Amino acid sequence: MKFGGTSVADIGRLEHVALKVRRQVEAGHQVAVVVSAMAGVTNQLVGYAKALGGVESLPEYDAVVSTGEQITTALLALALQQIGVPAQSFMGWQIPIKTDNCHGRATIQSIETQSLEVCWKEGIVPIVAGFQGVNSHHRITTLGRGGSDTTAVAIAAAVKADRCDIYTDVDGVYTADPRIVPFARKLDEISYAEMLELAAQGAKVLHPRSVGKAMMSDVPVQVLSSFEDKPGTMVTSSAQLVEVGISGVTHSTGWLKLTVGVGDKLSTNIKKVRSLLGKADIPHEMMVMNMIQGGHIDLFIPHGHLTWVLMVLEEHKIASESQISVISDLAKVTLVGRGLITENGYSQKLLQAMKNLDFSTYLATLTTQKFSIGVHEAQACELVRYLHYHFNLDQINDNSPKTMAAGL
Repeated sequence: MKFGGTSVADIGRLEHVALKVRRQVEAGHQVAVVVSAMAGVTNQLVGYAKALGGVESLPEYDAVVSTGEQITTALLALALQQIGVPAQSFMGWQIPIKTDNCHGRATIQSIETQSLEVCWKEGIVPIVAGFQGVNSHHRITTLGRGGSDTTAVAIAAAVKADRCDIYTDVDGVYTADPRIVPFARKLDEISYAEMLELAAQGAKVLHPRSVGKAMMSDVPVQVLSSFEDKPGTMVTSSAQLVEVGISGVTHSTGWLKLTVGVGDKLSTNIKKVRSLLGKADIPHEMMVMNMIQGGHIDLFIPHGHLTWVLMVLEEHKIASESQISVISDLAKVTLVGRGLITENGYSQKLLQAMKNLDFSTYLATLTTQKFSIGVHEAQACELVRYLHYHFNLDQINDNSPKTMAAGL
């Protein structure tokens, strides 16, 4: 069981979480709990560290920002003890959760489960601090954004748990953000691959690293609400799902488009650009235009990486500043599903959807699992609603075996 920042935001919510944990214990389950810091606390700690010169590469930064989880871990243990459930708090280094030496965005390498197994044998619920671990130099490390989700999935994998329940402020994974699309539908199930794509393209329910870990370890993950007692969405192997369909539409803002003129060296420069962006771990989409007069590459990248990308393009003699144009304040809207290329009819319907738009688009990329469109940020929500309606995502039949997918 993992509870996020809004779920443990104050004493009242911690007491509510304790009751949820007790119900699972009373049902006969062996339970391990992972908690985040209280909502807003980590940001406050980051501010303190940065005010005194801390940056993510410094061990002291991690020592500061990891303390929020220490508070909620101990408080939840106290809350459980108050209602008759034996509980013990653990920091990441006490388990230990061993990571690499990359401060600020460490990767979990191994988890020793002996301390958890001893707790279960003695009837104690272990409460583990998420977001943190310890490296080979015995220094505290943090896992970066979504770190508590990743901690929970990694522990579930290490102890071979039946599933990992992620409790949050929503009651599952929807076909779109219900705040944008009021008729969005909650999915009963979704595959690891689709959830990973949705998370990578802007859906906030789960972090991509946690989904990737679940997929690699084949750990079923259930997303459900901390505040309502009803089933959530199960993220599981695609073997249980239908082969084709659209699961949802999401969007992210803060993108820009670079048009890079590369003359007659198109093929060589495409390889260079892909390699450079891949090594720097920069999210991107690419479109290529090959014309008689010479080709150009359209790059869709997050705005925070612009300076670095411009510098690298010039350093590697791919393009000078005069050969590059930039359009900013863009958003990326993405449909996620299965069989978007291979299934007859999907490609045509996607193209027809593009033709019907009455505003400019700056990106159109299609793979078997996603279709991304770039538009101005002000038009992103309108496009999300249009695609949701166009592909009938609000008309999924809950009693059908295709509950998780919308067909043509």
